[in-house]
Amino acid sequence: MCHHSLINFSAALFKKPFYIALFNIFRNFKDPVQILRRYVLGQGSYPAELTVKTPIGRQTATVFDFADIITLVECFGKLDYKVPNNISCAVDFGSNIGLSALYFLTRGKEVKTYLFEPLPQNIERLKDNLSDFKERWKLEEAAVGLSEGTAAFTFEATGRYGRLEESSAGAEQVEVSVKSAVAILENILAHHDRIDILKIDVEGLENDILASLDQKVLERIDRIYAETESGPPLSGFKQEQYGAIARYFNLKVCAK
Repeated sequence: MCHHSLINFSAALFKKPFYIALFNIFRNFKDPVQILRRYVLGQGSYPAELTVKTPIGRQTATVFDFADIITLVECFGKLDYKVPNNISCAVDFGSNIGLSALYFLTRGKEVKTYLFEPLPQNIERLKDNLSDFKERWKLEEAAVGLSEGTAAFTFEATGRYGRLEESSAGAEQVEVSVKSAVAILENILAHHDRIDILKIDVEGLENDILASLDQKVLERIDRIYAETESGPPLSGFKQEQYGAIARYFNLKVCAK
């Protein structure tokens, strides 16, 4: 068992999301034993094609390393971004290789998703993983921040933990386009009555983005799931913590 996964596994045994993940690994994956060997024991070679059951049928995703297995289980096992099957519009800040987008797209046959990812390596993998849904997603090859422009984007080999920040030891860096979160949402809401789910996983700017959203935008978003353990309160939303995800539910439209 690899050191990283042993630590995570031991800690997870005392948390509810682990048991949700365990149940859904056996319910949703074609080969649950293989998923467990990869996720818990850190075993297996890469890249690998893995099949998951969804409301619109079986779908296959390509994963490229252990970090991708973590993401796959977060989406289809732990259900970090759980939404009903009747959603129509999803916005994904930090789409990585497309696994969270694959979860949203497979909730129904009419779901439209707006994806934002700046890292070229991830973008190519995302396009392959979502190739069966080309008519239902739109990708902007950009990072999401507080203002428009360009900035240094620091990342490590897996591409999972990239962020807008100065380069650090052992990390690579690339210049990327940056889009304003508020401007993005206003543009999407010009074409949709509501956003069913806004997912924010941008490795460090989550709280700043949440704080930047004005009330007119917030009123038209049903759920916001952000990768932060200290998310700020949002007016008109009920807030709960699910592992490392701060979940916000619009009180007017969303039952927990």
